[in-house]
Amino acid sequence: MASDRDGIDFFPIDVEQTDWQTDANTLSSIRHRVFVEEQGVPLDEEVDEQDPDAIHWLAWGRGNKAMGCARLVGNKLGRMAVLERYRDRGVGSGLIRAIINHAVRNGIRELILDAQEQAIPFYQNAGFEVEGDAFQDAGLPHRRMRMDLSRFAYFRPHEPPPPVQDEDRERVQLSTPAAFARQAEVLVRDSHRILRLFSHSLDPAVYDNSAFCDAIFQLATGHPGARVLLLVRDSAPLIGIYHRLVATYHRLTSSIQLRTLSPESETLHTEFMVGDGQSILYIQDPERYRGYYCRYTPLEARRLSVDFDSLWEGALPDPDVKRLHI
Repeated sequence: MASDRDGIDFFPIDVEQTDWQTDANTLSSIRHRVFVEEQGVPLDEEVDEQDPDAIHWLAWGRGNKAMGCARLVGNKLGRMAVLERYRDRGVGSGLIRAIINHAVRNGIRELILDAQEQAIPFYQNAGFEVEGDAFQDAGLPHRRMRMDLSRFAYFRPHEPPPPVQDEDRERVQLSTPAAFARQAEVLVRDSHRILRLFSHSLDPAVYDNSAFCDAIFQLATGHPGARVLLLVRDSAPLIGIYHRLVATYHRLTSSIQLRTLSPESETLHTEFMVGDGQSILYIQDPERYRGYYCRYTPLEARRLSVDFDSLWEGALPDPDVKRLHI
Protein backbone atom coordinates (compact mmCIF):
# COMPACT_ATOMS: atom_id res chain seq x y z
CA MET A 1 0.00 0.00 0.00
CA ALA A 2 2.77 2.42 0.75
CA SER A 3 6.41 3.21 0.57
CA ASP A 4 8.17 4.24 3.80
CA ARG A 5 7.93 1.74 6.67
CA ASP A 6 8.85 2.59 10.23
CA GLY A 7 8.47 0.42 13.33
CA ILE A 8 8.52 1.42 17.00
CA ASP A 9 8.32 -1.59 19.33
CA PHE A 10 6.71 -3.63 16.54
CA PHE A 11 4.04 -0.97 16.02
CA PRO A 12 3.42 -0.92 12.26
CA ILE A 13 3.48 2.44 10.49
CA ASP A 14 2.96 2.66 6.75
CA VAL A 15 3.39 6.14 5.25
CA GLU A 16 1.77 6.74 1.88
CA GLN A 17 2.00 9.74 -0.42
CA THR A 18 -1.39 10.76 -1.77
CA ASP A 19 -3.42 13.74 -2.99
CA TRP A 20 -6.56 15.62 -2.01
CA GLN A 21 -8.60 14.20 -4.89
CA THR A 22 -7.91 10.65 -3.72
CA ASP A 23 -8.10 10.88 0.08
CA ALA A 24 -9.85 14.16 0.97
CA ASN A 25 -12.32 12.42 3.29
CA THR A 26 -9.62 10.64 5.30
CA LEU A 27 -7.33 13.68 5.45
CA SER A 28 -10.08 16.10 6.47
CA SER A 29 -11.42 13.66 9.08
CA ILE A 30 -8.05 13.43 10.86
CA ARG A 31 -7.45 17.17 10.68
CA HIS A 32 -10.96 18.00 11.88
CA ARG A 33 -10.58 15.81 14.97
CA VAL A 34 -7.14 17.22 15.85
CA PHE A 35 -7.36 20.87 14.86
CA VAL A 36 -11.06 21.71 15.12
CA GLU A 37 -12.31 19.43 17.90
CA GLU A 38 -9.17 19.31 20.08
CA GLN A 39 -7.52 22.66 19.46
CA GLY A 40 -10.48 24.86 18.58
CA VAL A 41 -9.21 25.99 15.18
CA PRO A 42 -12.08 27.58 13.20
CA LEU A 43 -13.45 25.18 10.61
CA ASP A 44 -13.16 27.71 7.79
CA GLU A 45 -9.42 28.10 8.49
CA GLU A 46 -8.60 24.39 8.65
CA VAL A 47 -9.24 23.58 4.97
CA ASP A 48 -7.92 26.11 2.47
CA GLU A 49 -7.46 26.63 -1.26
CA GLN A 50 -3.98 25.05 -1.18
CA ASP A 51 -5.20 21.55 -0.33
CA PRO A 52 -6.12 20.49 -3.91
CA ASP A 53 -2.62 21.34 -5.20
CA ALA A 54 -0.62 20.19 -2.17
CA ILE A 55 1.18 16.86 -1.82
CA HIS A 56 -0.29 14.92 1.11
CA TRP A 57 0.86 11.98 3.22
CA LEU A 58 -1.15 9.53 5.31
CA ALA A 59 0.19 7.23 8.02
CA TRP A 60 -1.63 3.89 8.20
CA GLY A 61 -1.61 1.24 10.92
CA ARG A 62 -2.94 -2.29 11.29
CA GLY A 63 -6.25 -2.95 9.58
CA ASN A 64 -5.83 0.07 7.25
CA LYS A 65 -6.44 2.46 10.16
CA ALA A 66 -5.48 6.03 9.25
CA MET A 67 -3.42 7.47 12.13
CA GLY A 68 -2.00 10.78 10.95
CA CYS A 69 -1.37 13.08 8.03
CA ALA A 70 0.69 16.00 6.75
CA ARG A 71 1.03 18.04 3.57
CA LEU A 72 3.68 19.88 1.57
CA VAL A 73 2.98 23.12 -0.32
CA GLY A 74 6.09 24.10 -2.26
CA ASN A 75 8.73 23.75 0.44
CA LYS A 76 6.39 24.41 3.38
CA LEU A 77 5.36 21.50 5.59
CA GLY A 78 2.01 21.86 7.30
CA ARG A 79 -1.23 20.33 8.58
CA MET A 80 0.73 17.74 10.56
CA ALA A 81 -1.85 15.90 12.64
CA VAL A 82 -1.75 12.57 14.54
CA LEU A 83 -4.85 11.14 16.21
CA GLU A 84 -4.55 11.14 20.00
CA ARG A 85 -4.53 7.36 20.48
CA TYR A 86 -1.52 6.99 18.15
CA ARG A 87 0.72 9.74 19.55
CA ASP A 88 4.19 9.06 20.96
CA ARG A 89 4.45 5.92 18.84
CA GLY A 90 6.60 7.23 15.97
CA VAL A 91 3.75 8.21 13.62
CA GLY A 92 4.77 11.87 13.35
CA SER A 93 8.42 10.93 12.90
CA GLY A 94 7.47 8.54 10.10
CA LEU A 95 5.57 11.31 8.32
CA ILE A 96 8.49 13.73 8.71
CA ARG A 97 11.00 11.24 7.31
CA ALA A 98 8.80 10.50 4.29
CA ILE A 99 8.48 14.22 3.52
CA ILE A 100 12.21 14.86 3.94
CA ASN A 101 12.96 11.94 1.62
CA HIS A 102 10.54 13.33 -0.98
CA ALA A 103 12.01 16.82 -0.69
CA VAL A 104 15.61 15.63 -1.10
CA ARG A 105 14.73 13.46 -4.10
CA ASN A 106 13.01 16.39 -5.77
CA GLY A 107 15.85 18.89 -5.27
CA ILE A 108 14.21 20.98 -2.53
CA ARG A 109 17.05 22.67 -0.62
CA GLU A 110 15.17 23.56 2.56
CA LEU A 111 11.91 22.92 4.38
CA ILE A 112 10.02 25.47 6.43
CA LEU A 113 7.02 25.16 8.76
CA ASP A 114 5.04 27.16 11.29
CA ALA A 115 5.09 25.12 14.49
CA GLN A 116 2.77 25.45 17.43
CA GLU A 117 4.96 26.31 20.43
CA GLN A 118 4.14 23.06 22.23
CA ALA A 119 5.34 21.08 19.16
CA ILE A 120 8.70 22.87 18.80
CA PRO A 121 10.72 20.16 20.67
CA PHE A 122 9.31 17.49 18.33
CA TYR A 123 10.44 19.38 15.22
CA GLN A 124 13.81 20.21 16.79
CA ASN A 125 14.40 16.51 17.35
CA ALA A 126 13.66 16.00 13.66
CA GLY A 127 16.32 18.57 12.70
CA PHE A 128 14.38 21.82 12.32
CA GLU A 129 15.68 25.08 13.83
CA VAL A 130 13.61 27.93 15.26
CA GLU A 131 13.86 31.35 13.66
CA GLY A 132 12.05 34.63 14.21
CA ASP A 133 9.60 35.74 16.85
CA ALA A 134 6.39 34.08 18.00
CA PHE A 135 3.18 34.93 16.14
CA GLN A 136 -0.49 33.99 16.29
CA ASP A 137 -2.07 31.65 13.74
CA ALA A 138 -5.68 30.44 14.12
CA GLY A 139 -5.57 31.78 17.69
CA LEU A 140 -2.53 29.68 18.69
CA PRO A 141 1.11 30.81 19.25
CA HIS A 142 3.51 29.62 16.53
CA ARG A 143 7.19 29.93 15.56
CA ARG A 144 8.71 29.65 12.10
CA MET A 145 11.16 26.73 11.78
CA ARG A 146 13.55 25.77 9.02
CA MET A 147 15.61 22.73 7.95
CA ASP A 148 18.56 22.91 5.55
CA LEU A 149 18.41 19.87 3.27
CA SER A 150 21.53 20.57 1.22
CA ARG A 151 23.59 18.26 3.43
CA PHE A 152 21.40 15.31 2.40
CA ALA A 153 21.32 16.01 -1.33
CA TYR A 154 23.47 14.41 -3.96
CA PHE A 155 23.59 16.56 -7.06
CA ARG A 156 24.68 14.81 -10.20
CA PRO A 157 26.82 16.77 -12.65
CA HIS A 158 24.94 17.83 -15.74
CA GLU A 159 25.72 15.65 -18.71
CA PRO A 160 24.94 16.84 -22.23
CA PRO A 161 22.48 14.58 -24.07
CA PRO A 162 24.02 12.22 -26.60
CA PRO A 163 23.73 13.30 -30.24
CA VAL A 164 20.65 12.09 -32.10
CA GLN A 165 21.46 9.61 -34.84
CA ASP A 166 19.40 9.20 -38.01
CA GLU A 167 18.36 5.69 -36.97
CA ASP A 168 16.95 7.08 -33.72
CA ARG A 169 14.33 8.97 -35.75
CA GLU A 170 13.16 5.89 -37.63
CA ARG A 171 10.00 3.99 -36.77
CA VAL A 172 10.74 0.38 -35.93
CA GLN A 173 7.75 -1.75 -36.89
CA LEU A 174 6.79 -4.37 -34.29
CA SER A 175 4.52 -7.40 -34.67
CA THR A 176 5.00 -9.76 -31.70
CA PRO A 177 4.51 -9.52 -27.92
CA ALA A 178 8.20 -10.31 -27.41
CA ALA A 179 9.22 -7.43 -29.68
CA PHE A 180 7.00 -5.00 -27.79
CA ALA A 181 8.34 -6.27 -24.46
CA ARG A 182 11.95 -5.74 -25.59
CA GLN A 183 11.32 -2.20 -26.85
CA ALA A 184 9.28 -1.32 -23.76
CA GLU A 185 12.30 -2.17 -21.63
CA VAL A 186 14.60 -0.14 -23.91
CA LEU A 187 12.30 2.87 -23.72
CA VAL A 188 12.18 2.77 -19.92
CA ARG A 189 15.97 2.42 -19.59
CA ASP A 190 16.40 5.46 -21.88
CA SER A 191 14.07 7.54 -19.68
CA HIS A 192 15.21 9.66 -16.74
CA ARG A 193 12.35 11.95 -15.69
CA ILE A 194 8.84 10.77 -16.51
CA LEU A 195 7.22 7.73 -18.09
CA ARG A 196 3.60 7.73 -19.25
CA LEU A 197 1.96 4.38 -19.99
CA PHE A 198 -1.60 4.11 -21.31
CA SER A 199 -2.82 0.52 -21.54
CA HIS A 200 -6.02 -1.48 -21.65
CA SER A 201 -5.06 -3.68 -18.70
CA LEU A 202 -1.24 -3.95 -18.64
CA ASP A 203 -0.97 -6.92 -20.99
CA PRO A 204 1.16 -9.52 -19.15
CA ALA A 205 2.81 -10.56 -22.42
CA VAL A 206 4.38 -7.10 -22.65
CA TYR A 207 4.62 -5.67 -19.13
CA ASP A 208 4.66 -8.63 -16.71
CA ASN A 209 8.31 -9.58 -16.99
CA SER A 210 11.35 -9.12 -14.77
CA ALA A 211 13.44 -7.09 -17.23
CA PHE A 212 10.74 -4.47 -17.81
CA CYS A 213 9.82 -4.19 -14.12
CA ASP A 214 13.46 -3.95 -13.11
CA ALA A 215 13.83 -1.05 -15.55
CA ILE A 216 10.74 0.60 -14.02
CA PHE A 217 12.19 0.13 -10.53
CA GLN A 218 15.54 1.64 -11.55
CA LEU A 219 13.84 4.65 -13.14
CA ALA A 220 11.59 5.26 -10.12
CA THR A 221 14.39 4.96 -7.56
CA GLY A 222 17.50 6.06 -9.43
CA HIS A 223 16.58 9.57 -10.53
CA PRO A 224 15.49 12.43 -8.24
CA GLY A 225 11.96 13.51 -9.04
CA ALA A 226 11.31 10.66 -11.49
CA ARG A 227 7.65 9.71 -11.99
CA VAL A 228 5.96 6.69 -13.54
CA LEU A 229 2.30 7.20 -14.49
CA LEU A 230 0.24 4.08 -15.30
CA LEU A 231 -3.23 4.65 -16.79
CA VAL A 232 -5.43 1.63 -17.55
CA ARG A 233 -8.83 1.32 -19.19
CA ASP A 234 -9.89 -1.74 -17.21
CA SER A 235 -8.33 -2.78 -13.90
CA ALA A 236 -10.55 -5.85 -13.39
CA PRO A 237 -8.06 -8.29 -15.01
CA LEU A 238 -5.43 -7.13 -12.49
CA ILE A 239 -7.45 -8.17 -9.45
CA GLY A 240 -6.69 -11.55 -7.94
CA ILE A 241 -3.56 -12.26 -10.01
CA TYR A 242 0.14 -11.67 -9.49
CA HIS A 243 1.39 -9.05 -11.92
CA ARG A 244 5.01 -7.90 -11.58
CA LEU A 245 4.30 -4.32 -12.66
CA VAL A 246 1.44 -3.97 -10.16
CA ALA A 247 3.71 -5.41 -7.47
CA THR A 248 6.36 -2.83 -8.38
CA TYR A 249 3.72 -0.09 -8.11
CA HIS A 250 2.84 -1.26 -4.59
CA ARG A 251 6.49 -1.12 -3.58
CA LEU A 252 6.98 2.44 -4.83
CA THR A 253 3.72 4.37 -4.45
CA SER A 254 5.69 7.58 -3.83
CA SER A 255 7.14 7.43 -7.37
CA ILE A 256 4.67 5.26 -9.30
CA GLN A 257 1.00 6.14 -9.69
CA LEU A 258 -1.73 3.96 -11.17
CA ARG A 259 -5.16 5.23 -12.21
CA THR A 260 -8.17 3.82 -14.04
CA LEU A 261 -9.64 5.69 -16.99
CA SER A 262 -12.96 7.37 -16.31
CA PRO A 263 -15.89 5.74 -18.19
CA GLU A 264 -16.80 9.20 -19.50
CA SER A 265 -13.37 9.72 -21.09
CA GLU A 266 -13.09 9.07 -24.80
CA THR A 267 -9.95 8.54 -26.82
CA LEU A 268 -9.00 7.03 -30.17
CA HIS A 269 -5.69 5.80 -28.79
CA THR A 270 -5.37 2.09 -28.12
CA GLU A 271 -2.12 1.70 -26.16
CA PHE A 272 1.09 3.69 -25.95
CA MET A 273 4.07 4.61 -23.81
CA VAL A 274 6.02 7.91 -23.81
CA GLY A 275 9.44 8.35 -22.22
CA ASP A 276 10.74 11.82 -21.28
CA GLY A 277 8.64 13.46 -23.99
CA GLN A 278 10.78 12.10 -26.81
CA SER A 279 10.51 8.28 -27.13
CA ILE A 280 7.30 6.42 -27.94
CA LEU A 281 6.04 2.86 -28.15
CA TYR A 282 2.65 2.68 -29.87
CA ILE A 283 0.41 -0.37 -30.22
CA GLN A 284 -2.07 0.29 -33.00
CA ASP A 285 -3.71 -3.14 -32.95
CA PRO A 286 -3.36 -4.84 -29.52
CA GLU A 287 -5.09 -8.06 -30.63
CA ARG A 288 -2.58 -8.71 -33.42
CA TYR A 289 0.31 -6.86 -31.79
CA ARG A 290 0.85 -4.33 -34.58
CA GLY A 291 2.64 -1.11 -33.81
CA TYR A 292 5.97 0.67 -33.73
CA TYR A 293 8.75 2.14 -31.62
CA CYS A 294 10.67 5.37 -32.19
CA ARG A 295 13.52 6.47 -29.95
CA TYR A 296 13.44 10.17 -30.88
CA THR A 297 10.23 11.82 -32.03
CA PRO A 298 9.67 14.81 -29.73
CA LEU A 299 6.72 16.34 -31.62
CA GLU A 300 4.68 13.13 -31.65
CA ALA A 301 5.74 12.33 -28.08
CA ARG A 302 4.62 15.77 -26.96
CA ARG A 303 1.20 15.35 -28.60
CA LEU A 304 0.73 11.96 -26.95
CA SER A 305 1.84 13.40 -23.60
CA VAL A 306 -0.78 16.14 -23.86
CA ASP A 307 -3.47 13.55 -24.69
CA PHE A 308 -2.31 11.35 -21.83
CA ASP A 309 -2.33 14.20 -19.31
CA SER A 310 -5.86 15.13 -20.32
CA LEU A 311 -7.04 11.56 -19.70
CA TRP A 312 -5.01 11.35 -16.51
CA GLU A 313 -6.70 14.40 -14.99
CA GLY A 314 -10.10 12.74 -15.36
CA ALA A 315 -8.94 9.37 -14.02
CA LEU A 316 -8.95 8.16 -10.42
CA PRO A 317 -6.88 5.66 -8.41
CA ASP A 318 -8.71 2.34 -8.33
CA PRO A 319 -9.33 1.35 -4.69
CA ASP A 320 -9.32 -2.37 -5.57
CA VAL A 321 -5.85 -2.12 -7.08
CA LYS A 322 -4.61 0.47 -4.60
CA ARG A 323 -5.41 -1.69 -1.59
CA LEU A 324 -4.51 -4.99 -3.24
CA HIS A 325 -2.05 -6.99 -1.14
CA ILE A 326 0.35 -8.95 -3.29
